[in-house]
Amino acid sequence: MNTKRVGWAYLWMTATFVIASLFVSYFMPYMGISITALLSELCLLIPVLCCLIRGRAQIPAQLKFRGIKPATVLLVLVYHICCYPLVIAMNSFTMAISDNEALDLTAQFQGEPFFLIWLFVGLVGPVVEELIFRGAILGGLRTTGRIFTPILLSALLFGLIHMNVNQFSYTLCMGIFWGLLAEATGSIIPSMICHITMNSVSVILAYLLEDSIGGLEEIIEAGGAGAALSYAATGFTFLIISIFTTMLAMLMLRVISLNEGRTGCFENIFRQKSKAERYGHLFSIPLIIGIAIAAVVTITMLIADFMN
Repeated sequence: MNTKRVGWAYLWMTATFVIASLFVSYFMPYMGISITALLSELCLLIPVLCCLIRGRAQIPAQLKFRGIKPATVLLVLVYHICCYPLVIAMNSFTMAISDNEALDLTAQFQGEPFFLIWLFVGLVGPVVEELIFRGAILGGLRTTGRIFTPILLSALLFGLIHMNVNQFSYTLCMGIFWGLLAEATGSIIPSMICHITMNSVSVILAYLLEDSIGGLEEIIEAGGAGAALSYAATGFTFLIISIFTTMLAMLMLRVISLNEGRTGCFENIFRQKSKAERYGHLFSIPLIIGIAIAAVVTITMLIADFMN
């Protein structure tokens, strides 16, 4: 899949996601949250699969679905832990100005069987999103010969598709970390492991604290300026911690790359490419339109949070 098809895929993803969200807002009481979650993932997956099939791509190769060494799994989990303080910092900063959409989603799953919650949030969602963003989209952007810029752009697209400021902030960070991981290993399996781990831990905590979710939402909504300052202070604390843990994460990334036998790959990610090594454009008109749609919805949601 080339960059033009990436653009069309993202445009159709954002358009169908917005339409599906409007549809769900009216019919959720009749559909159930599980069907709603499945519909959301299909809105992302189907446009990408159509573009892959139409482009006659070798899907396993395009999606970087390659096995990794057992020791890499442990290294990847350590890498994921090192990345987490920055995620907490971004989440805390944006909770000062917007709703915690992940907490709202967790509240909607209350009363559902644990396995069903984990299946859709902890497994299906992460697998589908990694196939799309670290697989098809990043792979398509990499056809330009660039490495780091496609990682940044794919992370931006990943963050924007959530269409709210809170999730955008930390999914942008995770998109960069996971994109680096996919490039360092040549596989999307490590990023899948990180994504599944992150979402599964959230599901487990939500299940264990199920009786407290409703009260926690009320406390957050009633917190006012004091809560905003508390979130900001938490954000700054974890931001300082993240300076050191992110450097450790980069060291772990190099170790992971070497463990997978990809000598020099880590250094090559950050190396400035010459004009002879770069060809084609990352942005296309459909991609810009898709980004604009997602950005407008994100800003609209932020304004709605302020008005409420």
